[in-house]
Amino acid sequence: MKKKSNPQPRPACLPAREGGFFNLRVSIGLLTVVAGLLFVLFATANPSKGGGRGFGARSNGPTPSRPSSGQLTGRTFARVTPNGVITENLLGSERQDPTRATSERFVLGPLGNTLWQVDDLNAIADGVAIDANDVWGAWTLQGARLSAYPIGGDGTPDFEFSSFGSGNSGVASAKGADRMAYMESNAAGTDFRVHGFRSTSAGVPDWSFPFPVSDPNLPASSKKVAVSYDGSTVASVVSDSVTQNSTLYVFEADTGAVRSSWTDPLRMDAVDLTDDGSIALVTQDNLAVLVDTSNGNTLFSVAGSGAGNIFYRISGDGSVFVTGGFNFDVYKYDGTTYQRVIHFTRPSSWFGGAAIVSRDGSTVGSFAGNYANNWLTGEVFLFDVASAQMIGSYPVSGTGQYQGTPVGAESNDNGTVMAFASWGTEFHDWPEVMVFNRNVDLIGAINFPGSAFGVDVSTDGQYVVGGSKAVHANQFGSGGRIELIQLQPQPTPTPTPTTTPSPTVTPTATATTTPTATPTTTPRATPLPRPRPSPHPRPTPP
Repeated sequence: MKKKSNPQPRPACLPAREGGFFNLRVSIGLLTVVAGLLFVLFATANPSKGGGRGFGARSNGPTPSRPSSGQLTGRTFARVTPNGVITENLLGSERQDPTRATSERFVLGPLGNTLWQVDDLNAIADGVAIDANDVWGAWTLQGARLSAYPIGGDGTPDFEFSSFGSGNSGVASAKGADRMAYMESNAAGTDFRVHGFRSTSAGVPDWSFPFPVSDPNLPASSKKVAVSYDGSTVASVVSDSVTQNSTLYVFEADTGAVRSSWTDPLRMDAVDLTDDGSIALVTQDNLAVLVDTSNGNTLFSVAGSGAGNIFYRISGDGSVFVTGGFNFDVYKYDGTTYQRVIHFTRPSSWFGGAAIVSRDGSTVGSFAGNYANNWLTGEVFLFDVASAQMIGSYPVSGTGQYQGTPVGAESNDNGTVMAFASWGTEFHDWPEVMVFNRNVDLIGAINFPGSAFGVDVSTDGQYVVGGSKAVHANQFGSGGRIELIQLQPQPTPTPTPTTTPSPTVTPTATATTTPTATPTTTPRATPLPRPRPSPHPRPTPP
């Protein structure tokens, strides 16, 4: 297999071989000077472990900070390409155990500059969203709230909002308009609400909607709320603990008026929207359902390959959508209906928690975790949709007793920047947020003290934001962080000619037979990851 060439060895610094006691003293002096210089270089590259990476000393509330530089050590990763396996040493955080570092060379490119980070001693950053102006943070548990952070600021929020002050929350933002939605449920899980905001709302919702149903076991989250790219539409899914039904609500984003709704007995786990909000992709356990948001009618449905910790995504024009589970499947509209164009699987791998399609539909990807070894290995896969071929992959592996479960993925508009979030391992063997270009090169990373719970990417791929818990998800504990990094600009790929028509909201409802709602497999629950009633389930092999 093809590998990157090994770095050239560093030349040794040796004194000249000349006789005499004087020459010996000169040689000793030269060695002393060289040793001193090496010590200075080492100290400069490895400063003390302070300055912005740890949590602040405040007793409550968020602590915005700009981290100090020079706190990165080496980590070695491998990625798989059609030409073979390439190993590379990337920059990690000061948490890395020096005994685990390797002697391979550092990568030449930066992995992103941290612009600011916000630490909270009580709340967990359960969800994040980014638009042209702001980073929106959904904090959960004690101190649950919405926070609006200007991208160009220092982590100080322009405003914050909460109806309850504790509970669970989720956030979504329009990428092409100044519109976002905040979904929250109280600590008891008996009151669910959604609110519409702009960056100029100053903490007062433009509108609010209290859901008539609730389910304490399925609280609010960022997977359950979506905003269309153009800012015209908001969609949310909620469950009813009494009837055991789930309902999709579609709102006019400017007014909060209910445009349509759809109720079904099968649990709804997540929702995504096309650019204009005309189609909603609803994740129903193992079922992917495309819904006409004007009337709530089903346009297309197909079964996935498993249920639990699973979230399906759709492209901006609705021509491509992805499903996950034990397989990773990609569907493309052919002018009449959707046809599966990519079917990919790996033994003991779960593709449901972190799958993504770019807005232009050119690129899809998934971070697959290996559930057979406690999620301690995994692999990121990227595919080109036009050719239905794998671009490449990036494997990771670790040790310890904590699960490195993948939990989220996002992309910029054209698929040149894709970010994947996971809980990470006990020893932080890979970054909790990993960012790749379309060549599957690691171009950015966020190393959290605990597990990542959310990630988002700006439309141009310049900014990546992550939200996390202060400790690993498998550990009980409070506190969290939101961190924003800036990447180097990525080249625009050459567009691939295509004649695939864009779908409309009028395909016949009989284009495919709706599969049975019974999941193909029943995942079993993981150990409780945090003090909330809905841990991510662990899939069971078929």
